[in-house]
Amino acid sequence: MFNFILAAAEAAPKAAKAQNPFMQMIPIFLIVIVFMFLMSRSQRKQQQKREEMLNALVKGKEVMLANGIYGKISEVKEKTFIVEIAPSVCVEVAKNGVAEVVSEEPAK
Repeated sequence: MFNFILAAAEAAPKAAKAQNPFMQMIPIFLIVIVFMFLMSRSQRKQQQKREEMLNALVKGKEVMLANGIYGKISEVKEKTFIVEIAPSVCVEVAKNGVAEVVSEEPAK
């Protein structure tokens, strides 16, 4: 009786070796593909939210630039903003250079 159990135990690894090794990798590939899909979806949402924020910027809003400088938008151009960072000190900044909006309402 023990010989039968030993024979069955020896036959099991042979049957497992007969399987295609790529079939064992399919679940891992599926997990990676789902993970990449979810990550790209999240990044697209964040990018869309940022574009909406940049398009909503108008003269008078206070912003923080990517380098940490705070200022107020004094002019909006097609691809850039003119930002006043101190009295009578203005810099031209690319739209992507704005990191976040500090005040939601434009100054009066």
